[in-house]
Amino acid sequence: MNCPYCDSAAARAWAEKSGQRLLRCRRCGAIFLAQAPRRETVQDLYRHYYDHASGELPAAARPSLEALVRSAQAFRTDGRWLDLGFGEGALLEIARGAGWRCYGSEASPSALARGESRGFVVSAEPASDPRFPPGGFDVVSMVEFLEHVSEPRRFLSQAAGWLRPGGLLYLTTPNAHSVNRWLLGAGWSVFAPPEHVAIAAPASLRQAAAGAGFELVELRTDGLNPGELLARVRPRAGALPSRNEVGFRLNDAISRTPARRRLKRLINGGLTLLGIGDTLKVWATRH
Repeated sequence: MNCPYCDSAAARAWAEKSGQRLLRCRRCGAIFLAQAPRRETVQDLYRHYYDHASGELPAAARPSLEALVRSAQAFRTDGRWLDLGFGEGALLEIARGAGWRCYGSEASPSALARGESRGFVVSAEPASDPRFPPGGFDVVSMVEFLEHVSEPRRFLSQAAGWLRPGGLLYLTTPNAHSVNRWLLGAGWSVFAPPEHVAIAAPASLRQAAAGAGFELVELRTDGLNPGELLARVRPRAGALPSRNEVGFRLNDAISRTPARRRLKRLINGGLTLLGIGDTLKVWATRH
């Protein structure tokens, strides 16, 4: 199987997890399933994914989303924002509060119903939905989305098709070159087949974004969640809190004072310089 990000055939066996073989691309560094999940498996996985979601945004996550929406103001012309895989709708809710017309896609029927009730234009198949016009969006976002799909280049190409020339693409996805990946290997909870199919590295996104017609503005590798590393060093009885839960707690703790926020920026700058933060963040514009 060729790499889903750079299409290289230079992939080699890397690990096994949950009965699935993982391959690593020697060209761009992406790590992906040797065999993509069947369509029926994917449908079953996401059919009830958000049935019990609270819809409440953790306080620690709000400032970064608000900052993202403010930064997108410079790209605003028609005022349409499309969020692919909008989940519980936190980003679109904040964008709507800033006056954007909000569109979104999701596979979960309950998420679609919740999004529609909030006044978003939503669809499970936006590529065939006439309400999603080609070249009709100022911003397309893909937050923690690409790791869930077996054809990331296709979705990047679709995003380019929906964006107007000069429009903004913003995406985040786990980083296959992070400290946690190096130290935990396949034991890192990011490797979660069949939910997570392909984990990108920085070179993966640079090549795939360029191939889809984007000009890279900025690529960062932010964040370092030590929860799983600490659990391995000091195992305790009981279930380990989820990676996201630990991340929200850590972010809240380190964002409480100006001094801590400066420290956070310094740490993230170092992680980006080395390319080893947990999360890849990309800002790009359509040619």
